[in-house]
Amino acid sequence: MKTTTKTRARIVVAAALALATACAAAAPVLTVVQSTDYGLLTLPASEGFGLNVASMASDDTFLSDYGFSIGSAGSLTAAAVTVDLGNIFEISNLTVTLLQGQAWSGPTPTDLTPAQVADRASRIIVTGSGMPTAQTIDDMTLPAGTYTLEISGNTAGTSGGSFGGVLNVAAVPEPAALTLMFAGFGLLAAVRRRAGR
Repeated sequence: MKTTTKTRARIVVAAALALATACAAAAPVLTVVQSTDYGLLTLPASEGFGLNVASMASDDTFLSDYGFSIGSAGSLTAAAVTVDLGNIFEISNLTVTLLQGQAWSGPTPTDLTPAQVADRASRIIVTGSGMPTAQTIDDMTLPAGTYTLEISGNTAGTSGGSFGGVLNVAAVPEPAALTLMFAGFGLLAAVRRRAGR
């Protein structure tokens, strides 16, 4: 009877290992295919980007990082687009995401571990919106710091797919400059009122 119990235990352990292996093999993969660092940007700055992405498994997601730093507060806008040529050349689930911190610094392409995926998820500031073929991040103010614009999606075409886009960061007016501007508007309003009398 002890032999039967040991045999059953071994079968259960073997089945659990086989199931875990099958689940791990079937789990979607996040692959960093490109990483570019623009360094410290002098504001205003505009950087174009784009990439042809090779065909991947349908449930695997590619990530392309574009890192940058700003030394003072900036106003950011970003957009990415892809062209859909049917099942030959197509990217589905195009997404634009802004992350706090540096871009991927390891070799590419690289499949991320669950810990690396969790780290990226914890650094998300905002995810873009739009259509399946065009995503944007609307005007938002960022404090000085280091950031990563991440473009992701799935290559649905047999020959892969491609995307292109632009990242714009403009200087945010200093509070003293805003005060002077509003004082100037007030002065103009006073002059117009006097001229109207």
